[in-house]
Amino acid sequence: MKNSKKIPSILLIGVGRWGENHLRVLLKLQAKGFCRLAGIHDTNNDRLQSVGKEFGVKTFFNCDQGLEEADAVVVAVPTYNHFAVAKKTLSAGKDILVEKPLTKTVEEAKELEKIILTSPQILMVGHLFRYNPSVDYVKKLLADKEIGNIRFLRGHFLGFRFKESDAGILATTAIHFIYLSNHLMGTTPKAVWAKTNYLLDQKLDDCSIIRLDYGSSFSLIESDYFTPGKRRNFAIIGTQGAILLDALDQKVELHQKKHIHTGGHFEAYNGSVLHPNIEFQEPLYLELKHFLECIENRTEPLTGIKDGIAVLRIIEAAYQSSQSDRTVVLGEERT
Repeated sequence: MKNSKKIPSILLIGVGRWGENHLRVLLKLQAKGFCRLAGIHDTNNDRLQSVGKEFGVKTFFNCDQGLEEADAVVVAVPTYNHFAVAKKTLSAGKDILVEKPLTKTVEEAKELEKIILTSPQILMVGHLFRYNPSVDYVKKLLADKEIGNIRFLRGHFLGFRFKESDAGILATTAIHFIYLSNHLMGTTPKAVWAKTNYLLDQKLDDCSIIRLDYGSSFSLIESDYFTPGKRRNFAIIGTQGAILLDALDQKVELHQKKHIHTGGHFEAYNGSVLHPNIEFQEPLYLELKHFLECIENRTEPLTGIKDGIAVLRIIEAAYQSSQSDRTVVLGEERT
């Protein structure tokens, strides 16, 4: 008789606004037999008790005790605490999923990479949009050359909302589309130009525009906390058409429109628009399920530490660009 597979026990560290979403999904995965929730930990004891009581889960006021009872950890603490918690988790021999951004700085991320390179542990970064079904569909359209070669990408990650308190807008919202640009292009940019603004206070940026130069194409990303509504839109403009992606509603439009050179000038050919049917699925559920599969199969995550470091380098270059008012070539950043 074959032994049944071991169900991994998960400790959730951090039960703030987004951590509570992780808890909700982990409980759903537990109900389906994919994992067992060892419990939750947070440095805010009142919050910890409140969430533990609401969801009926075990609470650990001592993080070390929680680590002893878990096989793996999901980290959803403020960005400035990512490094300390991740290092402690890895030192305890646990697999780990760290919310984006991986750490506050590239230097911190590189220190975690040194640990990972000499251990069998899994480190996954929570780049949520990589687990969005509509993004997968767009990636396939690009691989099949449905719009020819990419000319440029334009992303809008906008919405009137509160200002995050642990990191600036580049590292909290624009980061999603920075990662997405790399994923869709299949590479990292050669240079970065950015402008960040501090419209509410001088502590953390709350409005930004960033241009990523990929050589023959570029990506332009705009993000702020002021525009009414909620937009998570990406336009991918190609030589033979265009793709409009609504990552929030998981909808894709394939526009078969192109410019044709004829008679010494370009004519605009206005082709049809296709609306593929994409099954809506919760990205956070898919992300956490993938993490559990990586634990079970001992496989490299789709969003591993190299992705986390690559995005952090872009963000640091973007701040440098904004401060110096010039384009920063990656690999030639300030040391």
